[in-house]
Amino acid sequence: MERVRCSPDSSGDLLETLRALIPTNGVIAVGGMSGSSLPKVFPKVLKELLRGGDYSITLLTGGATSESFEESISEVSGSFKARYPFLSGGVHRDMANSLSLRFFDYGLYKFNRMVRNGSFSIDLAVIEGTAIDDQCRVTPSLSLDSSTSFLKVARKVVVEVNVSKPDLEGIHDVVDVDGPISLTRVRDRIGSPKIRIPKDKISGVVISDSKESSSGAYKTPSVAEERVSRNLMDFLVQEIGKGHTRELYERSRFVIQPGAGSLSSAMSTEVQERDMRVSIWAETLPVKWAFLLGEKVDSITSSALFALHGEERYLEEFYQAFSMFKDLTIRGQEVTNNPEVIQRLELVSILQAIEVDIYGNVNVSHIGGKVYNGVGGSVDFAPNAYLTVIALPSTTSNGRVSRVSPMVSHVDIPEHYVDVVVTDQGYADLRGLSPSERAELLIEKCAHPTFKDSLLKYHEKVKLKGHEGHDLVEMSRIWGVIA
Repeated sequence: MERVRCSPDSSGDLLETLRALIPTNGVIAVGGMSGSSLPKVFPKVLKELLRGGDYSITLLTGGATSESFEESISEVSGSFKARYPFLSGGVHRDMANSLSLRFFDYGLYKFNRMVRNGSFSIDLAVIEGTAIDDQCRVTPSLSLDSSTSFLKVARKVVVEVNVSKPDLEGIHDVVDVDGPISLTRVRDRIGSPKIRIPKDKISGVVISDSKESSSGAYKTPSVAEERVSRNLMDFLVQEIGKGHTRELYERSRFVIQPGAGSLSSAMSTEVQERDMRVSIWAETLPVKWAFLLGEKVDSITSSALFALHGEERYLEEFYQAFSMFKDLTIRGQEVTNNPEVIQRLELVSILQAIEVDIYGNVNVSHIGGKVYNGVGGSVDFAPNAYLTVIALPSTTSNGRVSRVSPMVSHVDIPEHYVDVVVTDQGYADLRGLSPSERAELLIEKCAHPTFKDSLLKYHEKVKLKGHEGHDLVEMSRIWGVIA
């Protein structure tokens, strides 16, 4: 079947089309998330256009990009003055940390709301689709991310139709979020399977046959992450036997957001070995979860699907049989990360972190004052989930650095939203405990043995200094042991 049936008002060479569309000082928005479904031709052409020119571009993305995308951007990095809401490593991260690139780390729901409210005047939005019909309705690829928000306000649009993928019609739910979102179950469909783009907005339709490249952000699960996953599942199995959680489970309303990347992949393996059924509501999700539908998973919603290094076969198998996954839905971040919907679904949110302190404050974005990545949806899910679980290995740098620290260097998720902490050492259920009790339990259950004594000594020193004591001098004295 013909994939491209929309005739845009402008056509011809993409380089010349972009030359007319991109002002010297403007905003470009690119769809795609977790390395999935980013335009493939556009970044290469953009690189050629910007090279040697005098441009000052603000770049918006739907989330983490791909290695190939960042490689193209890095060659013309000086043409960009600002980037939101997420960094994917490379030159732009270095520029943000040297203050030569403006960057602010927005939560994804707020970012989408800002886009839709006109905070960014988007000159051009570029998305990947798998087909576009004669009414200029696009069948998206495996990510809706912020694309629907970008398209709503962009003055001009370029659509890349990727013919290396099947026409993925039927797995998306594109929702107009100007009113209340009437979702009550993960599998509910309330929108359209396609994105409608006014014909006069479309300035180009490009054919691509390029395969996905790695996101660069996620690797295969480590041994420590596999242990974290086992401890996490031990907690969930125990939690299912309690009170309201048991009621949710018995009514087939037990919904989890299983983190992202390698931890989520490890969890999908662990779920197969447990006597339990779940539904999934996620911001981004390894595609291997789709193969648990019907047996271990009732239904899935995610803003993006992707494959980790070493798991590419799942993506190819998904493409071959995507129409069989009836209870899988891809939605935009304005729905998946919507606080009202998250609260209504009463989901258990599993969030990853760089470090957690003894009271439960969480840093997910900075190392030593330098931005490492963005908060993504952490700040959307943490305050609104039924239970918020922070999951991370207890150490990093080959065991030389504790990820349970006396005080985090940057707070993204305050202690008030954190119910449970899980590491490869065990899990600490912090509900109902005072700060001092939280510290004692978190150190006992989650800290690595190498650092446990030093953390306990620090806590003994500071617990008489107030309700939630700290002592920077004492922390500095033991910092060589703790970090």
